[in-house]
Amino acid sequence: MGEYQGIGCASHSHRQGRRFWNLRTPDRYLEAVRDGVTVEAADELLNPSERALEALQLSLRTRHGVPAGALGLVPEELAGLVEAHPSEPERVVLTVPGRLLANEVALRLVV
Repeated sequence: MGEYQGIGCASHSHRQGRRFWNLRTPDRYLEAVRDGVTVEAADELLNPSERALEALQLSLRTRHGVPAGALGLVPEELAGLVEAHPSEPERVVLTVPGRLLANEVALRLVV
């Protein structure tokens, strides 16, 4: 969720809440550079609730996980996909099967 600058074709950048990405194919990217035109393909600006959900989804994928109370799900929906953090029981992390289904878990998160 920090600021970063992507360099090259298909790279992504994030500055001041705006996420943007460069042309995807090397041919189009190099042609744009050669012609002196923008290499930026598109951008998006997330609202605060979208940013909060994305932060939660990304945090769940880390070894630190998220606070247990941050997941607005019925426990049965998470059975086998998340577990208490080994050293911080007030946090939850993805299990090995949960890591394989991280996108599915992320889609079910509610802020």
